[in-house]
Amino acid sequence: MAPGISTQIITVDQLTERQRSAWNVMRDSNFALSSPYFAPEFTEIIGAHRADTRILVVSRNGTLAGFLPLHLSRSGVARPIGGPLGDHHGFITDQPELDLDAALQSAGFGVFAFHGALADQTAFLRHCDGPPEISWVSDLSRGYDAFMAECAANDAKAMRNIRARLRKLDNLDADVVFRIDDRRPEALDALIAAKRDQYHRTKALDIFVAPWVQATILDLFETREPGLSGLLSTLEIDGKLAAGHFGMRSQNVLHYWFPVFWPEHANLGPGLSLYCEMAKALNQDGITQIHMGPGDYDFKRRLGNAGFGVVSGQAHRPSLTQAVVALGRSVDRMAQALPLGRASAWPGKAIRRLDKWASVHAL
Repeated sequence: MAPGISTQIITVDQLTERQRSAWNVMRDSNFALSSPYFAPEFTEIIGAHRADTRILVVSRNGTLAGFLPLHLSRSGVARPIGGPLGDHHGFITDQPELDLDAALQSAGFGVFAFHGALADQTAFLRHCDGPPEISWVSDLSRGYDAFMAECAANDAKAMRNIRARLRKLDNLDADVVFRIDDRRPEALDALIAAKRDQYHRTKALDIFVAPWVQATILDLFETREPGLSGLLSTLEIDGKLAAGHFGMRSQNVLHYWFPVFWPEHANLGPGLSLYCEMAKALNQDGITQIHMGPGDYDFKRRLGNAGFGVVSGQAHRPSLTQAVVALGRSVDRMAQALPLGRASAWPGKAIRRLDKWASVHAL
């Protein structure tokens, strides 16, 4: 164990005002922690709906050094706060070299399986499965017009198409209404229903099947704090929803989270139009970055003029839980080495889907 490292595992309601204040000071001192994911309110809201929520409080030589919010499952595997809702996570600390191994050893965890961890925190780099993946960002720090110009310089054809969609919507002989901060509960209900329909059509895992997920989204919708606010944005055409997005924001970062559009309006590109209107309006309200998360998607490449690295992997110490997890990873590696064609990827996909299912259902 690293000299001087000690830990305390607490529940959300055991977080003291002194600790909460230190959390905010650490977050304010590091722009990499500006995402609403790193606000204490996010962990508190999750903790209100998941009994397995814990906060690892790390001290070095008796001085508070950082926090790591997580879920401690019944299977003995610790996972990042928010489970499948969490795109980004890491230590809340002003010491990016904080020793993850020492913290886990002190806490007694067998396995910490992470994804979307900040690559600039060396604690996670030592345990990642591969090179950092880019998490895409729309950088609005120089203003909306400069952002659009930079996107056009990076991909002129794509930006011409986006501008053509915007003009088409602007010239539409219909009542077009953008609501950047839509406070209607029925609009949120419609967005969740449309998102669930999308999951079913694409055979993706429907995370809203878990009651805690819907409860978390509803709480975030009502949250209005400087470090964390839920934000629903919608586009309506002739009184009918054409596109919507629910995300969360801090003072200067919007996390782009649950976008959806209604297929009958697909030819108008309503999702991209709503994104651009959101970027323009929110930039005037202090948002300098929109975090789109990792993933090789066309719209992220077109609208991402910046980014930062995130990593996935596992940190562990010798234990029965670690042995079981290691066995599953060995099966995956063996299958990939065999000449089975597409079938060689099946064990790995099954393991990852099972892990996501377990994180949804708090197992």
